[in-house]
Amino acid sequence: MRIRFLFILGLLSVATACAHQSGATTGAKVETAEPIAQADYPDAERRFLTMPVSAPEREPLRDRLIATVLDQAQVLADVGDYEGVIGEVSHLTTFLSPSEYEAGVLPKQIEPIAKYIDDRGGRLGQEGYVLAANFILLRLTNDEQYRREYDAVAAWGRESRANLDTVSEEYAGLIEVWSNHAQLTPAPEVLDTLAGLHIAGRDAVASETNEMRQRLGIGAERQLRLAPLNVAAVYLTHGDVGSAVAKVEAMNGGGELQLRLLDLMRVANGTDEVAAAATFELIEGYRVARPDVAAGLCRASLLRFPEDYRFPTCMARVAADDERFADATAWYVIAIDLAPDMIELYDEALGQLDEFIEVRLNDPHPERSSALARGAETILDERQKRWPSSEPPISPNRLEFLIGMLEMNAGHAVEAQKRFERSISVEEDAAALLQLGLLLERTGQLDEAEKRYRRALSITPEGSLPDELRRAEILEHMGDIARARGDADLMTSRYETALAAWSTARDQVEGPTGALVEMRRGILLDQLGRHDEAVDAFESAMTYAPQWRDVYATILSHLVSASPDFELATSVWRRSQLQLTLPPEWKVYFTLWIQFIAARADQEPVQEHSDLLRRLGKSSNWWGKLASFGAGDLDYEALMTVASSLGEETEALYYEATRLYIVGERDAAETQFRRVLDTNMVSFYEFEMARKLLIEESRAP
Repeated sequence: MRIRFLFILGLLSVATACAHQSGATTGAKVETAEPIAQADYPDAERRFLTMPVSAPEREPLRDRLIATVLDQAQVLADVGDYEGVIGEVSHLTTFLSPSEYEAGVLPKQIEPIAKYIDDRGGRLGQEGYVLAANFILLRLTNDEQYRREYDAVAAWGRESRANLDTVSEEYAGLIEVWSNHAQLTPAPEVLDTLAGLHIAGRDAVASETNEMRQRLGIGAERQLRLAPLNVAAVYLTHGDVGSAVAKVEAMNGGGELQLRLLDLMRVANGTDEVAAAATFELIEGYRVARPDVAAGLCRASLLRFPEDYRFPTCMARVAADDERFADATAWYVIAIDLAPDMIELYDEALGQLDEFIEVRLNDPHPERSSALARGAETILDERQKRWPSSEPPISPNRLEFLIGMLEMNAGHAVEAQKRFERSISVEEDAAALLQLGLLLERTGQLDEAEKRYRRALSITPEGSLPDELRRAEILEHMGDIARARGDADLMTSRYETALAAWSTARDQVEGPTGALVEMRRGILLDQLGRHDEAVDAFESAMTYAPQWRDVYATILSHLVSASPDFELATSVWRRSQLQLTLPPEWKVYFTLWIQFIAARADQEPVQEHSDLLRRLGKSSNWWGKLASFGAGDLDYEALMTVASSLGEETEALYYEATRLYIVGERDAAETQFRRVLDTNMVSFYEFEMARKLLIEESRAP
């Protein structure tokens, strides 16, 4: 064991020495640039990835993309989201090549983020990220302290594994460290060291006796068999097929898998059609087990083979696997433009639309989604023209419904209503009727809404759990209509019927569905004046799905317009802030809501709320501006100036209304709430909270 480890020690020492030979830079530094608005970021990234390297606008665009990533990383660091920071910094590899990392082509903006990773990663014992942080700091500053810390951490990592029981453990630990290092700073010598560890690990296992290899188990055998794939992956992740070939060629032992891989990579290292086909085969081979490798090779191939539809298709699949459906659709559009006669591309793109709607419901810029949906409609129309006798994977009426949902989310109420009605005219569907009823209700067309709800209820069968949940939802909405009309008796009757329907499902659900049922029960119980029971239901909902953002959003948004219970709201808010998965923008929204709840409950402003908003207000994103507004550091006129979409304008209108309410200008606040309703952004929490607040005001004596 000791001998083997000394071999590795020597290997790593060479790599470390290479890494420290020079702190000088040879490439152009990343200039400080204006971040790109979050709504525009996906389009900008696609433009960068498909832009020729020689294009003069490419480098300025790269700098703005990097500034956007680092801006987000800094915000996440400010709120202590370490994993989020790691994710953002690793995304820089999309814009910087391994040689640029080595040359120190890095923005000064990354320095405090690297220091954060160094500190936090050190306390967590994450050597690889600490090495990467010091790698960055050394190249930014040439400060010897970072060289010393880098060497000390690297040496400790080697020495601490010297006495592990098996070679598999030794190498697995070192490979993890250097994989993390490469994730953030994939400089050539870092990649070479990582590849060397995979090779050395394989050789060490291969030199063991059969008895020892049997004792090491399947992990050791996988280490032997998959070593060529792992070595190649180190370089393919960054699109470097040539280095992958060279490193795998230098491996001893061979084997059928290694030979097949080499043959494929040698062909893929060319520039012709055959090379493109081989590259795509490599991508598909890695896609399931190593999506990071597939994504990296996809990105690099966009420029190597700019006229080949397979690589935008690959980018679409990677985006779809990552549930970035809008991005996936945009890549499919690019692919179809390159191969307009391939029916499979049309069907693949259209097949994503069923999943489209789920993510678009939470998109803060739904107008972008609406535009993409219209593009999908164009794809379907073109498909039907080219292949009229072939049935598409999505029916026209289903597409009408989906586009109706997206139009509704974008504030296009008239267009959304047309889409829903077209869908229903082809095939009467309870889901479409329910959504149409919801749209009509929120835009004040109560009679028409009730008509659609009644019809949806009449065609929804009883029995199955999904149908019972839908019936409960419809009944609750019918109660909401009675409430909006001021008919207290009918409201109570309908709410009690809906409550019974939700309660029937309690014993059949768990997880997020259980949370949904308890949330709805809690709201109905509260509306019926049974507040203590409502609190119990809300508590149950949070227990069912503690990391589900919608639990906290639904409860807090209800408490905004309900009889104010500041104690309950504070409890819900605190629990939401403890969730590591809660994005910073939702920390902003929840804090703005509880500020308003405090005012409605005649509570004094809470300093903790203002302090959090002030910290989050450091971001240049829209939610950072909202945070600054909520902290009193940005006025309403400035907030409206930076609003870049109807959704953001709706939010600005709403939070100005809550500010007016908090400072005692109640009439002006009411007028402002009515302006929120004029936007028709019916899918926004702010719209619904404003609508319900106005209903409550109309019911007040």
